[in-house]
Amino acid sequence: MKKLIALVAVMVMILSMCTFASAEVKSSYNLSDNYFIDAVGWYATSDVSLILRDDSNYELFYREYYFGTTDPGLKANKLIVYRGTYTSVESEDGEACHFDITLDTCDGIYFEQHGKGYGRTPLAYAMVLDTDNWTDEMTDIAFPDGSDDGAADFLAHHSLAGVTLTVEDLREDLDDVTLQNMIVALPEGVEFTITEG
Repeated sequence: MKKLIALVAVMVMILSMCTFASAEVKSSYNLSDNYFIDAVGWYATSDVSLILRDDSNYELFYREYYFGTTDPGLKANKLIVYRGTYTSVESEDGEACHFDITLDTCDGIYFEQHGKGYGRTPLAYAMVLDTDNWTDEMTDIAFPDGSDDGAADFLAHHSLAGVTLTVEDLREDLDDVTLQNMIVALPEGVEFTITEG
């Protein structure tokens, strides 16, 4: 009976994830950055993409890559996906084509990284942490000192709930060729780092 209940719970979770992932994309906003790391001679690039699936659900993707110059192979690769619900209002900055998107909840986080570029970080080298498919091994990685509820604690520690992103939407004025679908800037203090505990 316990196996049947567990199977039904897994099926419900999979169906809910499929429903969320299959929702149409309402809009997408992006922000990119790159820089050179002098100490090791590597380039670093990062991209933030905010995908609004409908009038209330979002996915926010953060991607990071490190690669060499004389040895151009990939040195590090990181992906973090946040999902939850949002609200949108006209931006407080007064720009006609800007909107303030507030990430009201953070209902799931998927984190993946690999490469020697992360060898000196608190969570080093290759790993996957996924709050929708959490395991005891993930708890051991993310909370070496222990955790009562690994996935819930991880969400609480790394949630973006309450963060507001200002975006520019070119569809508001298609005649203005200077507009882009972009994240205007990240709020001060927002960092995409996943650390222990």
